[in-house]
Amino acid sequence: MENLPIEGFASSPLKAIEQKIKESISSEEKSVSFSNILGDLVQQVNALDKSTGQSIEKLIAGEADNIHQVMIAAEEASLTFSLMMEIRNKLIEAYQEIMRMQI
Repeated sequence: MENLPIEGFASSPLKAIEQKIKESISSEEKSVSFSNILGDLVQQVNALDKSTGQSIEKLIAGEADNIHQVMIAAEEASLTFSLMMEIRNKLIEAYQEIMRMQI
């Protein structure tokens, strides 16, 4: 059995979002809207989930030998989805708080 190093979370959707936010702050000419950032987050979480599903299918079919990488990918997808749901919950709370404000 071959010992492979554990891959980092460099492809994490959060790093991509962080990069987009930094780019939008640093360049005034580009207009990156909040909805675009959230839309990209949802798309990246969905892509990560599909990728994890494919790797699980390969493991079940006997095409993948490294169960550790499959489990790490599954946990990364789970954590990313949980983070996205927490962001959604905070946004809903903020919206509700704004709606309760009296003008």
